[in-house]
Amino acid sequence: MSTSRDETPFHWYVTCGMPVYAELAGVRFDRIFREADAIIDAFAVGEPRARALFGPEVTYAGPGWAGISYGHVSCLGAPLHFPQDSEVAHTPIYGSLREGIEALEQPVDWAEAGMMPFYLDLWEAVRRAFPEKDIPFAGFGYEGPLTTAWELRGHDFFLDIYDDPDRCKAFLRRLTDSITEYAIFVRRLNGESARAQRVGLYDDIASLIHPRLWPEFVLPYAEQYFQNQTSGERYAHIENLVPEHLPYLDLLALDSFDPSVVTKLTPADVRDHCQVPFYWRLTPMQMRDLSCEEIRRFVFASVADGASGIFCNVLRGMTTPADARKVRSFIDAAKDCANRAANNEPLAPTQPRRS
Repeated sequence: MSTSRDETPFHWYVTCGMPVYAELAGVRFDRIFREADAIIDAFAVGEPRARALFGPEVTYAGPGWAGISYGHVSCLGAPLHFPQDSEVAHTPIYGSLREGIEALEQPVDWAEAGMMPFYLDLWEAVRRAFPEKDIPFAGFGYEGPLTTAWELRGHDFFLDIYDDPDRCKAFLRRLTDSITEYAIFVRRLNGESARAQRVGLYDDIASLIHPRLWPEFVLPYAEQYFQNQTSGERYAHIENLVPEHLPYLDLLALDSFDPSVVTKLTPADVRDHCQVPFYWRLTPMQMRDLSCEEIRRFVFASVADGASGIFCNVLRGMTTPADARKVRSFIDAAKDCANRAANNEPLAPTQPRRS
């Protein structure tokens, strides 16, 4: 399934979640990865404060631990580390491709593996604290094939591609099956079907693979990932691609693409090098550095240069009144773009008004 850019309606959104709630509630960040009382306090105190600060047009996440991308590799045996006031880290575990393939051939009881029992218990604790809310099991996640290969092999994975390409491909095939088995397990925890209507691929490490190697080492496993899970919509998040990567996105028949944080792409580059609908983000660094007027210009320029939508994720470190004014400027500009798109009007004003 694939949607053309011309058929894609303009869309914008702003999200806010547990890291912001914790900051506003004075709860140390690392505690909301593992401690039920910290999660409960952060949500109960911080979520109302976030709503008061940023307003009703932001999408606010429900209660839960802060997102961890390493649930799958934890279940395969990778240790997780929880530094104070920091994101979660992990340690690679496979000393060779051969070791990795042999390990991945063994069956895994996902419910009993790694830190999964801990997070199933934590999930239940949060659900008991907020019985009126429908809280899915989320935030103990997984990544795409290339990123997971790096998580399990470390930097040696980049040498594997050249030193032992055939075994590397065998490793990626089995690893992709493992990732999708884990994804299906999580969906079933939430009472969902094994095959989803919409599946996302998060695979930032794919950007570190040279474009000429994508047909061998990226595309087959991305396609396997999608085919294992859906006949419906496909979207992808891969940060820091270069223009030469972009034509390959069309081969994956994506319905949407998030270029994420990029240093070598503009919206016009994405528009001109592939046909996939894409959504351009205002990053935390831009939120920090740009004025309200510059944010407004950023939104209009991004949409005028081909973005199908625009979005912003409010994160910790973005919780002052000045930050809230910038979020408001982003929302006002996005709404202006949406109205212009609905009326088939030009999306970039000649003289943007002051925020």
